[in-house]
Amino acid sequence: MSFQEKSNLAMTGLFVLVYGGYFATVLPSALSGEVSLASVQWLLFGAVVFLVVGGVFAHVLVAIAAPNETDAADERDKLIEMRADARTSYVLGFGALMAMGLALLEFDVFWIAHVLLAALVASEVAKGVFRAIDYRRGV
Repeated sequence: MSFQEKSNLAMTGLFVLVYGGYFATVLPSALSGEVSLASVQWLLFGAVVFLVVGGVFAHVLVAIAAPNETDAADERDKLIEMRADARTSYVLGFGALMAMGLALLEFDVFWIAHVLLAALVASEVAKGVFRAIDYRRGV
């Protein structure tokens, strides 16, 4: 398994873990109407910090496990990245359209921001899944 493939799996797992936990914490109270964007700002900040620190830690561990592979990105890795980006742009675009629809329907800013956040997270997770499939199946 290459450094890029290990990195992809680590970051995809972190996105699922961090933002899965965030949405599992925030959505139950949001659906009952007891939450605002200001009340969850520290949770969101904590999720971002945890994602960054976890990403650095995961990449350090992957680099320690295989120090000679860290700079070995080749044409295959670039092709896999481009294919994943092309596929997941639809996920992000759909989420942006949903957020614009909520804005037109005059929903609270909390919901608009969280639909955009969910679209970004879904796009990144889908990108990680598509990359993992391409690495395993081959391009």
